[in-house]
Amino acid sequence: MNRWRVPSVLLGVLLAAPAAANQELDAAFEAAMQRFHLPGLAVGVIENGRVVYKRTEGELIVGSGRKIDSHTLFKIASNSKAMTASTLARLVDAGKLAWDDPVITRLPAFRMHDEWTTRNMQVGDLLVHNSGLPEGGGDLMLWPEPNDFTRADILAGLGHIKPAYSFRSGYAYDNLLYVVAGELAATVAGLPYEALVKREVFDPLGLDCRVGEWRGTPNDNIAQPHAWRDGRNVPNGADEAIVPVITSAAAGGIRCSLDAMLTWAGNWLDPNAGQKTWLSDEQRKAMWAARTPMPISDWRKAHGNTHYYAYAYGFRLADVDGEWTVSHTGTLSGMYSMMLLLPDRKSGFVMMTNGEGDAARTVLGDVLTRHFTRPGHVPSVVALADELEGTPASALKAELPDMTDRSPVVPASMAGQLGIWRDPWFGSVRICEDKGKVRFAALKSPSLSGILMRVGDRILVDWDDEAVDVEAWLDFPTQDTPTLRMAKVDPQGDFSFDYEDLAFTRIGDCPTAQFGKDAMPAGANPSPARSPARSPSAAGMLDVSRLAAGIRIDMRYAGSENFVGRPIDGYAAPRCLLKVEAAAALARVQRELDKQSMRLRVFDCYRPVRAVQEFVAWAGEASDPVAKERYYPNLDKSALLGDYIAPVSGHSKGYTVDLGLERCLAEPQGCTALDMGTPFDFFDPRANTDSAQITPEQHANRQLLLEAMQAEGFSNYPMEWWHFTHASGTGAEILYDFVIR
Repeated sequence: MNRWRVPSVLLGVLLAAPAAANQELDAAFEAAMQRFHLPGLAVGVIENGRVVYKRTEGELIVGSGRKIDSHTLFKIASNSKAMTASTLARLVDAGKLAWDDPVITRLPAFRMHDEWTTRNMQVGDLLVHNSGLPEGGGDLMLWPEPNDFTRADILAGLGHIKPAYSFRSGYAYDNLLYVVAGELAATVAGLPYEALVKREVFDPLGLDCRVGEWRGTPNDNIAQPHAWRDGRNVPNGADEAIVPVITSAAAGGIRCSLDAMLTWAGNWLDPNAGQKTWLSDEQRKAMWAARTPMPISDWRKAHGNTHYYAYAYGFRLADVDGEWTVSHTGTLSGMYSMMLLLPDRKSGFVMMTNGEGDAARTVLGDVLTRHFTRPGHVPSVVALADELEGTPASALKAELPDMTDRSPVVPASMAGQLGIWRDPWFGSVRICEDKGKVRFAALKSPSLSGILMRVGDRILVDWDDEAVDVEAWLDFPTQDTPTLRMAKVDPQGDFSFDYEDLAFTRIGDCPTAQFGKDAMPAGANPSPARSPARSPSAAGMLDVSRLAAGIRIDMRYAGSENFVGRPIDGYAAPRCLLKVEAAAALARVQRELDKQSMRLRVFDCYRPVRAVQEFVAWAGEASDPVAKERYYPNLDKSALLGDYIAPVSGHSKGYTVDLGLERCLAEPQGCTALDMGTPFDFFDPRANTDSAQITPEQHANRQLLLEAMQAEGFSNYPMEWWHFTHASGTGAEILYDFVIR
């Protein structure tokens, strides 16, 4: 039987073409990682309906050793909008909704600033950024996270945000109306948005995506956001143990893997039989119909020869080098994504990063697009990056005022200006004296808290939380301006920090009690070096168990197995929190111990100031015979103050950890604690690391722990074999008092 054979020369060409293409993509991938210092990157490319390239590099959290793969969940940010729009399209397909339904008939609580717009806004208008809201209007109710604004607050606040232009007369990107769209869909379907998008999008398409509340585990394959600071990537706003429902979910709260995003892209480019039944042809066309013209940037004109740019339902439409594209991007602090489709080619790409990737997305997006539109004429990442850095927009950043000469505002200089101020949609803030300085603190947005600083003849807010990287001017009322106004120091700062849309009126005096749900207990002695941070992310701390699953967490002060005999104030959950550098170092210790079939057993990490105060108070109480026999048999209780219990603890700075060692054997024996000569928190000379009162075996076990910790920069407190502080905390003086939740 004769078989058709490809001539060897032609076969070589066919094999070489994809290989050469992949080499080109690999080169761009690697150059982007290096040039933009990305902690992690995931890229996938589809050609003619097939995934032809997929690559991931980097770590979920820098220093964790846990690699990103195609199943890693990334925050896709505003790429969520297309999934929200698709959820509504499914309801339209089902006859439960129409695009031209007036919003107010489906969501009676809905109000815009003027009644005409309220009455005439239709469901489709919620998705196309033509509402009249200013760019990013009201986004301070969504970000920075976490905050206490609800979706009901969004609906109530919309009516107070003044329009920047007439309804349907222009384009300005907003997020609030996507939150409204999600609530409208939830009301029509009778399900919360999170359950609805899962039912309508994730499940039928088989997408590995997640939204809503869940309890994190050490094995979660979830990329965490990073910031580039002092020449390195540091985690910035990592997930807490319980990831909450967020108000912004419908606008930008979905997380997906690279595999899921490639499936999502394929559903639009070349749907299979099952995907075709997911959404009708009519609604697919409706989703990609141009609705609102968009401005075309100089970069887009120069690099894509773009003449047409418009917003559709959750997608952007444009011509690039004469080809039709459908795309969207996603931007959150430390998380960037992009999906671009070329429907006529059944081709496209997806990219996601967990670092500061704005420029990386622009450059790599151009390279990947030109891979299709200008094959053989694709510029290098380096060349495009150099060009981007030389654009007028980049040059403008260098012209910002010098902010280094700043000094704290003196409270006495603000007579009549201190007090409680209120904006109609953002709510109340307090501008009050705090330990000899003046603090700005937002009632519903804990991250928006900082010290007022004088720069020249102006006042700015120096935010406590480094994740809030857009500083704000404060302009107090004058005869011509009756309200307190705010403005971005950098006019090009993220538009979601829409300080310019706020107008505060003074409504009362400063309270005498300390502000905040984690305020110091009454009667406690204030510390001059106490941070106002009220969460791990605000304090720059991480949950160690998210970096190293092998560590045993045995937090004694969250339970009753401790020298006080009860759970200690501030330990509402048994979590080991440490500063980023210390947490990463501890994870490295565990990885080395894994090779020796051993694991760390952690007794205490970050310790709130209030817990230290409880220990001091306990030391002044009458002696407890049971505690004395178990924890300090050879000392009087009063002798514990000082060397063993100090009024200021290094644990409260976030760099100190108490721990022991366990040897892990094959089941059923499991892991067994090594004999260290004394229990944890045994207040006695025998607990001294080099005590002569212990056996050679016990001393050897202490040396094992000591050497393992010293190898990663931890130093031991000689009076306690279990007590170690990381070198990155040398000289740290800031104490923290937020509750471990």
